[in-house]
Amino acid sequence: MKELLENSNKLNKMESRMKNPAMVLGINSAIQTMMEPIYQSGISFELLEYVGLRVGQINNCELCIGEAIRKAKDNPVTRDRIEYVLSWKDLEIFTDSEKTALELTEVITKLESKYESVSDELWLRVEKYFSEKERAALILFISAMNMFTRINVATRQLTADWG
Repeated sequence: MKELLENSNKLNKMESRMKNPAMVLGINSAIQTMMEPIYQSGISFELLEYVGLRVGQINNCELCIGEAIRKAKDNPVTRDRIEYVLSWKDLEIFTDSEKTALELTEVITKLESKYESVSDELWLRVEKYFSEKERAALILFISAMNMFTRINVATRQLTADWG
């Protein structure tokens, strides 16, 4: 019983459960290599920041939210808009293409069943605003951000240490 209580107390403290799994397995450079074409796809850095923040919000990743806000504050374009990402649907400060990307982000991140997947109507808007290369990058980015947030939440990562 004492051991169980000690373990419980350890879990309740804000400390990482382990090193970042990507570093443990030595695949952080492969992840960085995978991300590079996404950043060079033509999608703006600002939009990727909004998407990454929205994934972090949905998945309750405090580290991801904090990192997105920290990076956004260094960028004059995102600084004034980043705090509104949570309410993107109701605000005119986001363009139609940004709103489409954020909607796609929510649908992919919350993917609960095949019946609640990306609708044809949403996909047509995605095609309207993004080239095939940009669509590929956006889907890969959303998927990667979901992987990162889930790793961070599961292991209680406290720093953005991906190598």
